[in-house]
Amino acid sequence: MAIKTGLFMIICLIGLGKVFAEPINSMPRAFLGEVQIVNDVVYFQAPLPDLSSVSCANTDAPFHWAFSLSSAKGPSLYRAILAAQSGNVQLAVTPAGDCAAAPGVARPAAITLLKPKH
Repeated sequence: MAIKTGLFMIICLIGLGKVFAEPINSMPRAFLGEVQIVNDVVYFQAPLPDLSSVSCANTDAPFHWAFSLSSAKGPSLYRAILAAQSGNVQLAVTPAGDCAAAPGVARPAAITLLKPKH
């Protein structure tokens, strides 16, 4: 009985790991494009957000993402941008769901740097 319970727990944990890993795996991955800083706003090119989650985003805008360096997450997001540039690694961007930093440009909630597959 204890072996069955232990095996069941392991299977459940493996299943949970796949569920929590799914959003990153299903997000568009790409290399970082052009980056521009105007005043305290960082603009950058990366995969376009899902427009159903960011209805304010303008698909014709030259930059797809923008965040303020003075925001709570701004310095951390900027460090991720620098790491993506210097390491030449792919990234995935999680949208915050608004265009608070710049009109028509989606604001990222998180930037995930992806390890290259070997």
